[in-house]
Formats: sequence, structure tokens, C-alpha cells
Amino acid sequence: MSVVVFPFRTEDHQVAIDNITTAAGHHRVDNVVCVGFEREATYEAIDRAIPNIESSTGTEVSLILQERIGSLRPGKGDGMNTALRFFLQRSDSDRIHFYDTDITSFTAEWIDKAEAAADGGYDVVRHYFPRSSTDAMITWMITRTGFAIMSPESELPLIEQPLGGELLFTRRAVERLVADERVRAQSDWGIDTLYTFATVHYGFSVAETYIPRGKIHKMYGSLTDLQTMLVECFAAIQSLRGLSMPTGTRHDVERPAGVPPGVKQTVAYDVEETIQLLAADWTPGQESLLALFPPAVRDGMLESRIYPRFSYMDDRAWFETYAVLLDHFRKNDPDWEALLFKLWIARVLQYTISDALRGYDHALAHLQEMIDRYRMLAR
Repeated sequence: MSVVVFPFRTEDHQVAIDNITTAAGHHRVDNVVCVGFEREATYEAIDRAIPNIESSTGTEVSLILQERIGSLRPGKGDGMNTALRFFLQRSDSDRIHFYDTDITSFTAEWIDKAEAAADGGYDVVRHYFPRSSTDAMITWMITRTGFAIMSPESELPLIEQPLGGELLFTRRAVERLVADERVRAQSDWGIDTLYTFATVHYGFSVAETYIPRGKIHKMYGSLTDLQTMLVECFAAIQSLRGLSMPTGTRHDVERPAGVPPGVKQTVAYDVEETIQLLAADWTPGQESLLALFPPAVRDGMLESRIYPRFSYMDDRAWFETYAVLLDHFRKNDPDWEALLFKLWIARVLQYTISDALRGYDHALAHLQEMIDRYRMLAR
């Protein structure tokens, strides 16, 4: 039997309750654990709904608040690590699933496919799904790029969605994660990066299952919405520099089926609003840091203060820029954090205009080829 976890903060109440009910109704689930950031409207709505869910499904639903476990900003990491502790201390189940609470396309199939893969002997099961060609820009430009540069021979850069919050761990894997000091410390958005890293670091077998309908959830406005996540995910990658990684990890990926037309046609962020961010809020400190970067990047970013430019930030320029960031970026330094955000914006805009607008299939092929090139360059 399995535990299903929904970490949440402030969500659409009905979407959350529907997802909890779906999980509780699954024949392989004996407890649904809802981990709230704080007591707010969503927490209260779930609390009121629990008696009806339990009576209709016969499955226990636990509502808890996340503990303060890590040493960074309290956030998603504390919530997920709280669930891992709960699982070890208060459950006899064999497996634990995680799903984001805001998925409007969540069905029993997600649990079915994870359970089937775990039945096949895998320690970790990750779901992946079709995404807009302009979605997952932190995944592609930060996490997969970082893994390709720092660990090109391992399975890390080959994991389809290393920041995905939809996954299963066996009890054996959870015991190692809870004992890992780095994982416990990662209380913020970087937790997905640390889970992915630890999975490969400890040699756990990984299966990736494909959900063809996709993960339907709210999209973003300008990329400002992602600045905190960007900084925390990059800092998590940077913290892993120099750590050795095994090769030959068992990693199997279900071949993708068709992509829904709606996913192919979706633009995941507001391009016009985002372009304006390149020229905003420059400081002398940010300008001085640009001296560390390749001349074309330095000059292009300086010109962006007056007229937004980004054509220079192609694949090779981003590879070189990323290497500088790995060496010099300092988290909690306002100038470094703002400059990282602007550099990433330039990269995302260049990719959007040069590749994403040429069609979904071209764009996804380009992104995969980019990661392959980065692995070759890093060897």
C-alpha cells in the first residue's frame, strides 16, 4: 500500500479537494497526507471536507502543517521533507507518492502508472508529460543545463523533468533521503533538485512514466513570477559542484505518446511584459559584475539598459555564461540575484524568438540537442 501526499499553500479549494478525493479512492492508497504551509483558507476548506472524503472512500486523510526542518527559506522543501518524516514515523506503507495540489488534470492514472513501475522493482518513479515549448524554462536552462555541465556522464541530465513534483519513492529511498543532511537543509524550491541529485547519487533505479494528457495548471504572467524559484534552483545546483556521481544508474523512460494540440499552442509566459524586464532596475553593482562575462554577453546586457536585446544569448553564449555563474554567483546578494534573473530572461527570450516560434516539434528537438551539446562540451 501507499501514502499519497499533496503539499499545498493557497490553492483553488475545489481543485485541491477533488484531487484528494481521487487519491483517497484509489485501491492502492491507505492514507492521503495534506501538508499545509500555514492555517489559511485552503487548509480550512480541506479540514471541512475530510469527514466526507473519508466516509465516501474509506481511506484516512491526514491534514498536517509543515515543520521547520531546513536551514534555507521555509517553503516547498520543508513541506515535502515533513511528509517524508511522517511516512517513516507514522505509516507502515511501502511507498509514498507526491502530487502538486493544483493539477486540474489529475486522475487515478497517475497513481496507476507509478504503482505499476514500482511493482517492476524501481526505487523511484517520476512522471513526465508534454509541456508548452516555452514552459519549463528553469528545468531546461537551469537544472538540466547545470546537470549536463557538472555531471555529463551520469544520468542526471537525461532525467526528463528533474523539477517535477509528481513522483514516487519506496521506503528504502525515503530512508536515505531523510538521513541526507543536504536534503534536509533544502527547505526552499531547490528541494526537487536535491531529490533528483540524491536519487542518482545513491544509485537508486529510476523509471519515468509518461502522462499524455499533461499537467494542466495555471500559467504565468511575466517571468517575474519565477524569480525566487529561479534563484533557489540555481543555488541548489551550484551547491552540488564537485560531488562525484556514479554512472550506469538504471534509468528507463516510457516513450512519449502524442502531444495534445492545446499544449503545442500554449505560450507559457507574457513575452511583451518579460522583454521590458531586461531594461528595468539596473544598479552599478549589476553593471560591474558583467565584467566577469564573455564580451558579447557583457555588451549585450549593458545595451539592454537602453533598448532590450537578447539575440546574442544563443546556446553557446548561455553555456559560457552558466560557467561564470557557477564560479561566481552568490545567493542572497541582491545584485547577483537580479543579474542572474536578467541573464536567464535574455536566454529564454532568445530561445523563444529563435526556436519556439518555429513550431513545437522544432523547439523541443532543439532543447534536447542543446543538452546533448552541453554534455559533449563539458566532457
